[in-house]
Amino acid sequence: MIQTTTVLNTENDDNLFCPITLELFRDPVIAKDGHVYEREAITKWILQHGTSPFTRETLQITDLLPDDHLKRLAAARRNSVVSYQVRDGTVTLPSLRKLPKNQTHDRNICRALELSRRSHKIFLFIICTCLICVSISLGVSLGVKHTITSPPRDPQTSCNYSSSLTRTSMMFQRPNGDRGVYYYKPIQIFISTSGYYEIQSFSNIDMFGYFYLYFMPLNPPMNILMADDDSGGDEQFYFRISLDPIMYTLVATTYEKNITGLFSIMVTGPASVTFH
Repeated sequence: MIQTTTVLNTENDDNLFCPITLELFRDPVIAKDGHVYEREAITKWILQHGTSPFTRETLQITDLLPDDHLKRLAAARRNSVVSYQVRDGTVTLPSLRKLPKNQTHDRNICRALELSRRSHKIFLFIICTCLICVSISLGVSLGVKHTITSPPRDPQTSCNYSSSLTRTSMMFQRPNGDRGVYYYKPIQIFISTSGYYEIQSFSNIDMFGYFYLYFMPLNPPMNILMADDDSGGDEQFYFRISLDPIMYTLVATTYEKNITGLFSIMVTGPASVTFH
């Protein structure tokens, strides 16, 4: 007894091949653009491009629908090239059939479409490159014009405060919960004009700064606005912050425990400040 699978009509062969991989379907899915693709191939395409390779409309992976009918046809097409002898288990491959002229013509059309797509990509690349060059040139021109015509910055005012940390200075628990002995100096700073201010420490010891809206020694984490260690360089703290015309509190302390020494604070901004 010889069992042979049915060979599909050659006029439908091209419908069984994925337009992206040009291989026989294994898991065909239908996209919203009306075309059928291999699931793995169209998934990668959507992740990279987000649009249809033919219509350029937006595609979603969740919108892909399986085409069971085409999957069965592709499986039958894949199995149709082999016949086998049930009695003795002999496998016989059929003779090669000639490629129909119309199929050759269709493949020529596919090659032409591929060349057209490549030309389209090259054209888009040239357009994008030109747009980038124009954007850079325009940005440079506007930047130069802005540099030439921009008014000078408002004059900045600097105010200095000097003090020291000693064995008799107040001690507190850091906002992070560290219970070590850290000497600190609370400095109230009154801002008369709103704007951006720079606050920096200067000392031979490693300073640490906390900036508060209102400082409560028994609850250091409350009302804290900023904290810094080494942003000012040379183990000094530095803040740049927008302030309103109210009173703030700067807590000057040290990074290491049980450290004393002299320090100074400089505040620079659009107006002078008052230390208390």
